[in-house]
Amino acid sequence: MKLILIKAVLATYLGAVSASLLAEGPAANNTDIAFADNSSVYPVSFFSQYTPQNAMQMVNRLPGFSFDGGSDGRGFGGNAGNVLIDGVRPTSKAGGLKGALQRIPASQVLHIEILRGGVGAGEAAGQSIVANVIKKDIDTSGTWSVDFERSSNGVVKPDIEASFTIKFGEWDMLFDAEISGEPIYRVALIEYFDANDALTSSSDEVKDTLEEDVAVGGEASRELAGGTLTINAALSDENRQDDTARDIYVGSLPTNSAPDELSLLNEQRKTVEAELGVDWVITVDGWRWRMIGLASSHDSLYENSYHFEQQNSDNTDDSQYEKDTLKTEYIARTTYGKVGAAQFKPEFGVEIANNQLDTDIDLIENNVQQVLEGADTVKELRAEVFANFVYTAGQNLILEGGLTAEISEIEVTGESSQSQRFNFLKPRLSANYTIDDSSTFTLVAERTVEQLDFNDFAASSNTSDSRTTSGNSNLKPESTAVLSAIYDWRFSERGSLKVEAKYERRKDIHEKIFLPSGNQGLGNAGDANYWRVKTSVNLPVDAILDNGLLELSYSYRGSEFDDPIINNTRTISGYSPRWLRMEFRQDVSQYGFSWGVVYWGDFKSKNFYVDEIKTVEGNKRLGRIYIETTRFFNIKSRLEIKHANVSRYTRSRYFYQDDRSGEFEGSQVAHREREPDIKLSFSSVF
Repeated sequence: MKLILIKAVLATYLGAVSASLLAEGPAANNTDIAFADNSSVYPVSFFSQYTPQNAMQMVNRLPGFSFDGGSDGRGFGGNAGNVLIDGVRPTSKAGGLKGALQRIPASQVLHIEILRGGVGAGEAAGQSIVANVIKKDIDTSGTWSVDFERSSNGVVKPDIEASFTIKFGEWDMLFDAEISGEPIYRVALIEYFDANDALTSSSDEVKDTLEEDVAVGGEASRELAGGTLTINAALSDENRQDDTARDIYVGSLPTNSAPDELSLLNEQRKTVEAELGVDWVITVDGWRWRMIGLASSHDSLYENSYHFEQQNSDNTDDSQYEKDTLKTEYIARTTYGKVGAAQFKPEFGVEIANNQLDTDIDLIENNVQQVLEGADTVKELRAEVFANFVYTAGQNLILEGGLTAEISEIEVTGESSQSQRFNFLKPRLSANYTIDDSSTFTLVAERTVEQLDFNDFAASSNTSDSRTTSGNSNLKPESTAVLSAIYDWRFSERGSLKVEAKYERRKDIHEKIFLPSGNQGLGNAGDANYWRVKTSVNLPVDAILDNGLLELSYSYRGSEFDDPIINNTRTISGYSPRWLRMEFRQDVSQYGFSWGVVYWGDFKSKNFYVDEIKTVEGNKRLGRIYIETTRFFNIKSRLEIKHANVSRYTRSRYFYQDDRSGEFEGSQVAHREREPDIKLSFSSVF
């Protein structure tokens, strides 16, 4: 029945699009792309064939450019992505860089330029290739979109989003709002084996998920005291409900008979996030002074209830778990730097950040209160003093670098109260060499320091995996020496090749270990080596299909870590050694019609716990198949099928006595499936 419905919807949509193709469409626009030694300028006409609705969709169509939205770590300076707006980073962290770009209607974009070789100075945190979105003088315009997504179990949820810009007196204002819902449905067969690989039991699992979010955001800017004042604000309310049911059969695979055991897990996550940012920037005699103030709060509540019972028996197991966290952050930052076409452009700055996480955890198992080891409150006061520079050493060579001194104090209160102080120097140096008008080569050497996740100081409980992890107040940051090389070649208007090789020497890496208390938790486990080679190709295939484009991205990663638990070398946790993504898209511009397919290769990742190894494997997947058109009422309509060939994931857990050096005790293998989902979207500009 599901397949029949998918075919019916697809046939109806294809029929409507095919009929529209009988009419004569507009001719494709001349792109007039300008190329310079270290930049490329893409006018609005280049993107018209893709009928973008906002700046984010335009950035996604830049040839050979991979969007990096930055991280959501504490502070402001170290979280930059690789896109600027009018030459500066957006102040807001809530919603990230992607949200800031989605807020800008495509009609407000003048052009987008690609900058190479550290041209962005400190604003892009040392990114070697940066996109700079240049806006027009603001006028009244906006975008809207309505999506309907149907999961494989028949649940349909809408997603409504709108953004608009307006000039109000001296203020240029941008607003956006979204009300979204996403249904997710997954089934699984779970098998349990003993140490001799004999089946001991199995489960039929059904997981039903519903996500519902409401978010509003805005930005207002005006001229003030010779500079530009910008105010950002954002508020979001996110809710997620997961219901997981298992029918358990002892000693056999699932049958048509009643199960021997039942388990039910109900999980609920509620998050309210608010943010306010103020940014003032002025440029005088080629020097830019910028001051930023940012305040945010993140209130999150996670609850679950678990019930297990044996049929025809009074044997039951019940638990309730609740974790309430409140995270606050206050940031003050100022920078002063040279801008423009100067040969040497220094930048100096200071950032101070105050962060706090309050955690309240409650775990009750069979009416007995459990004691969990971990922090109640984590406070951090951190200061950074930094100096960056961009130096044009010659016609073809640009040097970029900097030095950051970081000082922080982290105070933990709870079961094991403690205060730690850290001092780090973080140097960075890169050299960008322009080989010719179409290719560049970049070398980067730097030291990075990973931020500690405050949640790792507190205890946590994973009910579905029957795993409780203690908090660790003795955690120290992981530091990394990085050396990378990047080759970038633009061989045609839409064709490009990018190859990046990276090596990292990681100190004090974070892995699951035995804590001094004897419990399991995240700790500093030793040093490791990590390397990655990533190749990205944009290949026009006009000789086969007019205006067709094939995008390929392939990553190979490896690592070495001397594991003290097994006294042997292994890989570090949490990555897939190989990853392939391919997208083919054809834009039939004269008819306002496009279609495409996204393919993901298979993958396998490993995570190591003290007494367990967990692997996750995925099949080769048609992640998305889509068609879209603007032939109806000047509205962009899109039909998308996700997980088109059924996404299959195998999640395996291997258990050992006491720890991974002990005897093998058995395994759990979950065969998970996500059947096709359908998404129908309508969007336009005004």
